[in-house]
Parts: sequence; C-alpha cells; structure tokens
Amino acid sequence: MGVGNTEYNVSEKYKFIWLAPERTGSRKVAEILGYYGFVNKGNILFNSGKYNYSHYSPNIDGFEGYKLICNSRNPYSRVYSLFKNFYYGSKDKSKESFKRYLTEGLPQGQMMRMVVNPPITVKPDYIIRLEYMTDDLLKLPFIFDVLTEKQVHLLSHHEKPIDSWEEFYDEESKTIVYDLLKYQFDMFGYEK
Repeated sequence: MGVGNTEYNVSEKYKFIWLAPERTGSRKVAEILGYYGFVNKGNILFNSGKYNYSHYSPNIDGFEGYKLICNSRNPYSRVYSLFKNFYYGSKDKSKESFKRYLTEGLPQGQMMRMVVNPPITVKPDYIIRLEYMTDDLLKLPFIFDVLTEKQVHLLSHHEKPIDSWEEFYDEESKTIVYDLLKYQFDMFGYEK
C-alpha cells in the first residue's frame, strides 16, 4: 500500500501513523507533527496555514512495523463537545437537549461515526490526551529531533479552554456514553 494515496497521517521517516479523532486537539498536534514530515496523501499535515490531515481512521494493515500515535479525550467530554459543536438537531444546548441527543440524535448516521471513530483494535504505542497534550507530546521519541521543550509547550497551547461537561451528565447519560465507548475508556485510560 503506498503512503501517497491513502487517508493515513503517516511519517515514513519515523515509521509512525497518527490517528486524529475529531474534538481531540488534532489541529494543534497536526501543526507539530508537520515539523516531522508527517503527511496525508503526500501533503504535509500543516503547511502555509492549511491543514491536510484526516480524521478518517482506516485499519492499519500494510504498515507492519510502524508505531501508532492516537489523540484522545475523555469520552464524556468528547461526546459533549461533538453535541455542542456539530449537532444541529437543536439550537438549545441544555442538559435536557443533550439527553435527547444521546437517546435520539446520536444513534443516527454521521454523529455516531464521529463518536466511535477511531475504531482501532490495537492499543496505540503513544496516546496524546487533550487534557495532557504537552506532557504526552514530550514522550514521543522523536520530538526533540526538531523542536525544543519550550517550542512544544508554545505550539501545543490550546487557545480555547476545554468545555466543562460534568453538569450535562446524569447517571443515565454517563451509562449511555460508557456502554457505547467502553473500549475508548479502557484503551485511553479514562475512568468511568
């Protein structure tokens, strides 16, 4: 499988694949990984103000020997963020509307695909959690080949604070999200 014609975010030099689920800080990470030759369809992930990465996460067959990096975010926070930013079924973003989204809107089409992506079956070698982005980026074995620790801190600074999500959940809502995304809780190390 040739790298130039896939939806993978990949570095041939470092032999890494990067999975970038939506609402996990992927823009910031794309900007940083662009310094390391990561490409998608032959284009650097971030170049001249343009993002060229993919949220799409195909299986990783054909990249034997490559290490896997995956962005993540607390699944409760991520589902709430997807609701707040992409669910147009309701302009009302109240707790009640969020509950309807979980029971009625989420099970439909694109919203469900956005939530369950990435459907990975192998644990990533490196996880970049939105909540600890800088610390996790500094654990990448190649990070100091190009950038200094100070540069990583500056580049990974997230301008927007992470939205508070706790007040939008009750036990039933938490159960819906946990049952749907248990594999993400387990794989990325988040607590129920």
